[in-house]
Amino acid sequence: MPTDRAAESRESQRSLPSPSDVFLIASMLGGDAAALSKLMDRYDRLVRYTVFRASTDRCLQDPEWLDSMSSATWEGFVRTMRRDPNNRPRSLRAYLARIARNQVVSALRGMRSGGEGLEIDADDDKVVITSELEEPIETLSRLEFLEALRACLSELSPEDRTLATQLEAITERRWKDAAAALGLAESTLRSRWQSILERLRGCVRQKTGGESFAPGDFAGDR
Repeated sequence: MPTDRAAESRESQRSLPSPSDVFLIASMLGGDAAALSKLMDRYDRLVRYTVFRASTDRCLQDPEWLDSMSSATWEGFVRTMRRDPNNRPRSLRAYLARIARNQVVSALRGMRSGGEGLEIDADDDKVVITSELEEPIETLSRLEFLEALRACLSELSPEDRTLATQLEAITERRWKDAAAALGLAESTLRSRWQSILERLRGCVRQKTGGESFAPGDFAGDR
């Protein structure tokens, strides 16, 4: 039946891996408007949250401020990528948040000085960002990571998922003690743990659009 085929098509699309940020940026630079829309779907929440945290009072005073700063952020991102297409950001999340903060700082400075402009070049390193404004990136990055990790853990086999829940036993004891506590040979525990980490890395990288782990790498590695 048509409805069955449509459902199968939707399920097939959901199972396809999400395109990476690098792929979407390249597609955007090649003229694919849909690629920019996908990037915005992926990161506009971060952009808006960063703008709101950096200028809460202004957002509350002016209903159009958040939209204006968010639009300026994306325009700055596209302009910078087109100007130097070979210079891709290592972390698009951090890069967009930096542009958003710079847009806000520039706009507020312009208002204080009576200027008209609301834009600042995305590569301007002279703007000083306080530690408070760094919080949105860390908060959303960690939330995104935890959500992805939870989903990835659910995709492990029951045996590997049980082993993954024994992180404390593995990280707080020597391998020999942890293996004895878990009823495994030490070599088996090391091999299985490494295999689990590799699968979780790949899974989280896919679900977060290419950014596998927050700064410091996965806690289990240590």
